[in-house]
Amino acid sequence: MPLFAADLQVAPTLVTIAPQRAADGLMLRNSGERPLIAQVRVFAWTQDAGEDRLTETEDLAVSPPMIEIAPGAEQLVRVVRRIDAPDAIEGSYRVIVDELPDPTRPVADDMGLNFVFRYSIPVFLEPVQPATSVLHARLVDVAEGRALEVENLGTARAQIADIVHVDPALRQQIAPGLAGYVLPGRQRRWPLPPGAKPGHATDIQARINGEPDARTLLPDR
Repeated sequence: MPLFAADLQVAPTLVTIAPQRAADGLMLRNSGERPLIAQVRVFAWTQDAGEDRLTETEDLAVSPPMIEIAPGAEQLVRVVRRIDAPDAIEGSYRVIVDELPDPTRPVADDMGLNFVFRYSIPVFLEPVQPATSVLHARLVDVAEGRALEVENLGTARAQIADIVHVDPALRQQIAPGLAGYVLPGRQRRWPLPPGAKPGHATDIQARINGEPDARTLLPDR
């Protein structure tokens, strides 16, 4: 099956709108040799039982919402705040950018399906008051076995990456790379690898919010 590179490129990969600003932007670029059409939508982002939930919202608007981009061209999309800046707790949203199918493009597989690309860009509204994440970790028993649960008791998101279980004899990955976000007042779970039995001589470590060094999470036993 032939592989197609993504003609649609989107930057940046995260948008933060400060309280004193009403908007920010995304740059969409067509790196291909054909015109492309992209649809841009914005959703409120919450988490329920550790799962992301996206719902329609009028808190933010995107302009333009539908774009045709010529080969090699770029298009700025504004992300506009339509409500007051939050007072104390960071607001969480996602902008979804979809490259729409081109009916003139050769099909990518035997089923006659064109490959299209979707980008999901986190958008955060910074509150007026200073905000930070405050993480609390615990070990829980779930149907699949033992899991690490991280709860964010703070007022800003926590981006968690490179979660590892470390003991004197072994270093095991729990979630390599970007493991996900824990929004304010929410929690996420990651299953522990087989044989991981955190105790007083072990650590669970992760990088938080892009910090270069991992920090230790001290879960309840």
